[in-house]
Amino acid sequence: MSTLPKRRPRRATHPTPEPLYRLATAFWSSGVLFAAHRLAVFEVLHARPRTVAELAGVCGLTPDGAGKLLAACQSLGLVSCDVGGLYRNSPPADVFLVPGKPTYQGHLLAYLADLWTRFGELEYLLQTGEIGPRETAFTLARPDAERQTAERNWVLAMHEIALGGQAEALCQAVDLSGYTRLLDVSGGSGAYAIRFAEQYPQLTAEVLDLPEVVAIADGLIQQSGVGDRVRVLAGDFVNADYGVGYDVVLLSGVLHGLGERYILRVLKKAYAALNSGGCVIVQEMTPDAPSPAAVQFAALFSLNMMSGGTYSAEQIALWLNQSGFLRIVVTPLKQAWWFDHVVVGRKP
Repeated sequence: MSTLPKRRPRRATHPTPEPLYRLATAFWSSGVLFAAHRLAVFEVLHARPRTVAELAGVCGLTPDGAGKLLAACQSLGLVSCDVGGLYRNSPPADVFLVPGKPTYQGHLLAYLADLWTRFGELEYLLQTGEIGPRETAFTLARPDAERQTAERNWVLAMHEIALGGQAEALCQAVDLSGYTRLLDVSGGSGAYAIRFAEQYPQLTAEVLDLPEVVAIADGLIQQSGVGDRVRVLAGDFVNADYGVGYDVVLLSGVLHGLGERYILRVLKKAYAALNSGGCVIVQEMTPDAPSPAAVQFAALFSLNMMSGGTYSAEQIALWLNQSGFLRIVVTPLKQAWWFDHVVVGRKP
């Protein structure tokens, strides 16, 4: 009589810590990107491919530092190296990280790099609702010229997001045929107003934002081909009177910076500013985004907000209804990366 061999008991499977390691060291990658951008690596390599020694000389790095930085950039897909030891930009780096190109995203990188300190003491913000002591000290010690540069970087960062496909996605998601007057509330650089004016020749637009912001926006508007139909208005969008007689009020990336009380104030002012039959357009990032990556992005972005946060499209629609808007339509933006939903409400 034969006996079957005894089976060895199965070992319990345990999760590997590798995903945790990758998550905990993710800041290494962003640190490399920020440093390479600040050191003008991509601008230098766009001019012509360079060896490690050549890049070190141009960018003011030690040979060892240049080698380590280029190796890290290569591992991240930002540069490539040929058999002769010449480094060149990868296609994405050459398209998005070279100053002067219409697709440049460098001001967005500078803005995101300014958040480094905030996320380094995130627990303080979450416990108190206030900026942490290191970020506060950094802000107070920052020279005026550097602070002004940071403010300009923020405006241009929002402009780069719009030009990176967000404005086109929004323009394709809504139809403004027949409308003639648009108010872009807290419109930043005016990129969305410009894109709508380009799409609809009958449309005029006004961009409302703080004086220092619209000063930048006005320059960008004058460089566009629709400067005769887009103008700026200086004012604090939370407290300013929006006026009347508009067919469209645009709120792009506005609500996530506000709590419910101020959201309802802004929406009711938008309602009052509209003609009968006009519409409000809300473009936002939401926790009910159409892809897992967008859901994750919205959740992480919400941590950055001292007030407000990311709200669901359903919640935004409810606030619109509470403010008097009807025929509310929610549209997911699958082709845009920053804002993932458009919610449109009509004034009866």
